[in-house]
Amino acid sequence: MTVFLSVFLAAGTYAQDCRERLIDSLSNPGLSPEGRALKFDTAVMDAGTVKEDAAPREYEFFWTNVGDTPVTVVKVTTDCGCAVPSFDSVPVEPGERSSLKITYYPKGRPGNFSRRIFVYADVSGSLPAASLSLRGYVEPSDRPVWNYRFRMGSLCLKYKDIYLKDDRKAVERVLCMNAGDEPLTVGVDTALLPPFLEVSVEPETIPPGGEADIVVRYDPSAVPMRLLNVVPVVLTGMDVPPSQRTLRVIFRQERQTPSSVQRQ
Repeated sequence: MTVFLSVFLAAGTYAQDCRERLIDSLSNPGLSPEGRALKFDTAVMDAGTVKEDAAPREYEFFWTNVGDTPVTVVKVTTDCGCAVPSFDSVPVEPGERSSLKITYYPKGRPGNFSRRIFVYADVSGSLPAASLSLRGYVEPSDRPVWNYRFRMGSLCLKYKDIYLKDDRKAVERVLCMNAGDEPLTVGVDTALLPPFLEVSVEPETIPPGGEADIVVRYDPSAVPMRLLNVVPVVLTGMDVPPSQRTLRVIFRQERQTPSSVQRQ
């Protein structure tokens, strides 16, 4: 039993080591010796400080063919979709210079960053010819509108559909933000609300760049015999048509109605 347990533990440790080596080989592949023909001016570039709400910024890595034959860059990969490469797949003669560009997209990525860049050439086979790095810091935005999927005028919302079970009392909150330059007072057209729904905005007046909650309270005890599957909630305070400032409360049918009991 002891021998079996030792073999089992050893097999588990070996499998874990194999997985770790595989992950490391994918994130840190070895370089091809033939890739030395591509001599980069720098392998590590400092991007400095970038504002999160700034436009994408482009960085250029220059290299020289120090080999004896023409070299063509065939592929460039990065470890994140926020760093997008571009390059020319044309032969570079010995002694000539070329470059590749990396466009960095800072939105939604505050804080320090260090992106890996792998350059593949026709002389390097399946291994990269060079490994580069782009490092810097993204200064967080005061108004990250890209974190909100929906927009109603200057009001940005995380989502517009609220799902509730029809047999359970519930309180749901929708996070929203004022993307405008002036305070925004958001209200609810209560005349259109049924008695079992209460909707409010906390706080009602949102400063520029500030956040608030749209709070939806549901009381199933106040529901009539028949419950609508979808209840529209029209907000006020935004200079857009009602159809563009409407939330939806969608009910999942969980409780039994008199008609459903009769069918059983």
